[in-house]
Amino acid sequence: MTRAYAAVDDAFGRVSARLPDPDLPTALGARVPRFVAIDGDVAALGWHADAADVGRVAAAVATLAIPALALAPFSVLVAAILAAYALAAAAAVRWTPRLLRRLHESRLVGAGPGFVARLALRVRIEPSAEAAARFAADGDDALARTLARHVRATRGRPETPLDAVEDALPTPDLRRAVALVATAVETPADERERVLDRALAAARDATERHVRAGTRAVTGPVNALYAFGVVLPLALVGLVPVAPAAGLRIPLALVTVVYDALLPLSLLAGAAWVLAHRPAVFRPGRPAVDAPRRRARALGLGVGAAALAAVGCHLLAVRWALPVTAPACGVGVALAVLARPAVAADERATAVDRGLPDATAVLGRRLAAGAPPEAAVAAAGDSIPGRTGALFAAADRVRRALGRPLNDAFFGPHGALTAAHGARVRDTVRLALDASTAGRAGGRVLASYATALDRVDALEADARADLAGLADTLARTGGLFAPVIAGVTVALAAHVGTLAGPDVAAADTPGVAALGLVAGAYVVWSAVVLTALAVCLDRGVRPAPLAYRVGVALASAGACYASAAAVAALAL
Repeated sequence: MTRAYAAVDDAFGRVSARLPDPDLPTALGARVPRFVAIDGDVAALGWHADAADVGRVAAAVATLAIPALALAPFSVLVAAILAAYALAAAAAVRWTPRLLRRLHESRLVGAGPGFVARLALRVRIEPSAEAAARFAADGDDALARTLARHVRATRGRPETPLDAVEDALPTPDLRRAVALVATAVETPADERERVLDRALAAARDATERHVRAGTRAVTGPVNALYAFGVVLPLALVGLVPVAPAAGLRIPLALVTVVYDALLPLSLLAGAAWVLAHRPAVFRPGRPAVDAPRRRARALGLGVGAAALAAVGCHLLAVRWALPVTAPACGVGVALAVLARPAVAADERATAVDRGLPDATAVLGRRLAAGAPPEAAVAAAGDSIPGRTGALFAAADRVRRALGRPLNDAFFGPHGALTAAHGARVRDTVRLALDASTAGRAGGRVLASYATALDRVDALEADARADLAGLADTLARTGGLFAPVIAGVTVALAAHVGTLAGPDVAAADTPGVAALGLVAGAYVVWSAVVLTALAVCLDRGVRPAPLAYRVGVALASAGACYASAAAVAALAL
């Protein structure tokens, strides 16, 4: 059975299997929570784990708060913060299925136009619901995998896979599109084109509405997250060093709880909500990149960056920043170096993906004009610029050099396509090759599919343009503005005695090392969360760009934090 986010499902299963029997706690009058409300979430994801497994894992994580509270006799502050993080982790476990279900449904809607176009293509060539379902299921996107599951489940039954898959589709318009394709199978040939065009239009409408609704839904919360999670906290922390001058003493313990527990957890919860409601993005999947040889280099450069940052803190006379700056710079550089080759492969796949509509249109026009498939592929290689044209040209060279058919020239052992090209590229090429077997009719369908790809890309471009300002603001704030403001604030605390006058007791001013660690921890946390949210808003959940951008933001935040403090200290 095909599962969404199978790695997470397996993790829940493995952890739950190692926990005590759920009936044991009932002897003490307690019961492990089942979280029945998320039964539908795990079912929609197709997981082997159920709500009881999720509840057991969440309960196990929550029990970590008990040893944390045991530290209270030694430090109430440390005990409270650790307990808060343990309970927050338990809540995160409980809500993980809901978040992943929303992301999965977003992927389903995003794949809708291409999926329905593949169904329509097959119905135009061969009006059979079963054949169309088998054809559309032979893909790498979320809808193809969902349909493949229903193709297997309906074998030997009167129900067709298209009828069975409708219940798994997340929006009425997408269900209507698939129903129209199924209807077109029984429609007379002279009316079939009109019905299939209505199906494609319904799929595009579903995606467009999802994108527009998602953009509207996240705009307000992202602005609120920026204002109340970044701007206001950084403004208020600036009052800490100067408050004693006004006769108000703010305990450092209170500042620590607020800035290292309440605010970070609130920021993370807000980011998770925004991520769950973001609109669909239609980019290729994670490329497969072999990375073992990069690890030693990344580790060495990370250690070197941490050492350089430590030396810089000593030379700039901001030694209190070393516990924040050195780890942030070291981890950030190592992460960026480790992820950079995968980012390069991801960018190459994106460049190929960007030219797919034009290449598909060229193939469709050539086939519709009666050209053989080999000539159509060669024409696409000659006329399409960039990496997309290079891909088709490479396939044509492989075909001519090895005397192989086109399918082997793309997908064979020496073929032009690799795992790094992404799912959408492979699916589109496979569809084009299948369409070429239908001659002129397949060419006309392929030209129609190129139009669908163009409209999907236009939707993506519009959604990214609507969110670009928010994403850029979040990224700049996390990696630059927040560290600079925090560094200046801590530098001000170091000179508060001089600024406030002799009437302010030294005991009333926070220690610069302690305040620097508290503010620095929040700076590092916000750099990670805000940058990750910005990347996900702009490009979706893609591990390589996410790791790279977070690494760069960490290194930038650590360097800006210490540098801003040093410059402010010189100016005061």
